[in-house]
Amino acid sequence: MRKVINYCLWLIFISLSLPVAAQSNLSIEFRTGANFTNFSYQGNFPDLKIETVDNRFYGISLMKNLPSKLSFGLDLSFHRFDINTRYLPLDTESNSGGVRSNYWSLGPKMSYDVFFLPNFGLNLGTSLLVSITNNEEYTYQGGELQIVRIGNGGPRVPVKLGGTREIEESTFVLRPELSFFYQISDKSRISITSQWGLDFREPSIVIDLNRIEFDGETYQNKYFYSGNYFSTLLGYRYSF
Repeated sequence: MRKVINYCLWLIFISLSLPVAAQSNLSIEFRTGANFTNFSYQGNFPDLKIETVDNRFYGISLMKNLPSKLSFGLDLSFHRFDINTRYLPLDTESNSGGVRSNYWSLGPKMSYDVFFLPNFGLNLGTSLLVSITNNEEYTYQGGELQIVRIGNGGPRVPVKLGGTREIEESTFVLRPELSFFYQISDKSRISITSQWGLDFREPSIVIDLNRIEFDGETYQNKYFYSGNYFSTLLGYRYSF
């Protein structure tokens, strides 16, 4: 963790120390939107699914804008999702359970503006980020899906889970992006952005359920979250 903190402080120093031409200025941009992730799967019990739900993304960038339309700066973002475990044959509201996953990312960013109309343009950018998570390793004790029930007050149908959840607490992420923007004025713009987060240390999460007990039988499943994601965001930038 100390190495991560030192890296983040170094990034802040480098970003604020970048050489700036006399006509350049600063800008701050806020973004929010939907984040898309998924788990891959291998095993012999397909009725048990692990998925990500309630995906959200928030970001803020502080940039130095050069007369050449090139910008350098610092990007800070937060994205989150719930890891949801479902027994598919039953109603999703009565047989799900999971854990909240939060990811904080910080790193240098550069971007370039291309105008194709007076107020409309395209922005190409990329960031190299250190990403850390609050996720912790976990051992399944068998009781995680004991609430599973048949509908209409039927008997309980437990799915007992045994295994582990392994986590990469910190990693490096390369995040290219593409934005379409409208320049409201010399000082402000709105944008629609697509981002692709590419994790260098994938998989980020491995859930190894080496013992799944259901209806007198035993199964095994393994699930992988690569750490990669795709985001669609709305943004507002103000220059000063």
